[in-house]
Amino acid sequence: MARKPESTFCTGVHKHLPKALYVLKNNNPFVGGIPDVWYSGNAADLWVEYKWVPRVPKHGRVEPAKLLSALQTDWLRRRYTEGRDVAVIIGCPEGGVLLCDLDWEKTVEGFPSLVKSRPDLARWIESKTTR
Repeated sequence: MARKPESTFCTGVHKHLPKALYVLKNNNPFVGGIPDVWYSGNAADLWVEYKWVPRVPKHGRVEPAKLLSALQTDWLRRRYTEGRDVAVIIGCPEGGVLLCDLDWEKTVEGFPSLVKSRPDLARWIESKTTR
């Protein structure tokens, strides 16, 4: 069975993470809204929802709310208001755009200028979770 581009992108980020970082891919058909991956390091936990767009938009604008389900948006917002580290990463062939601090609830302008490489995204994940 062929892997979906979102899964391939997520794996591309994970190959740059330290082996000591605990990574759990979530797939629970009974509980909706839980982000794709839970990262647990010696400093903190981080929950990340991964989304995929097949190309960088020419107009430079992405509306994450159209990529996320209502359950995902609600789960992320609730955990964020509890003080937990949560993020959305929108992947594309060139890399990914990192959205924190409820930025997934806003239109993303200038998408091409915000794209980070897979290694840069992994370094950010590592910086949030490990000392």
